[in-house]
Amino acid sequence: MALLYKDPAIATLIHKQTPYRGQWVIYQAANLLFKACHEVQQHNGERKVVEQVSLRSLADAQAFSIYLSSYGWSRVLAP
Repeated sequence: MALLYKDPAIATLIHKQTPYRGQWVIYQAANLLFKACHEVQQHNGERKVVEQVSLRSLADAQAFSIYLSSYGWSRVLAP
């Protein structure tokens, strides 16, 4: 599963009860800004970004992750 951007993810969240919802990926972009992308897998296997949120700081990224957690999204731990 290839990511749609170059920057490495700092957090990936999935909704275990509804995996068809895809995943949220939070990563650090240029100029110390952060972005969160909601990716959904298409029928052909490719991933498409359906929503993107710009975050101003690491604290905002953490708050967004907590917000998603309150709606059933959980963080995927790296192997």
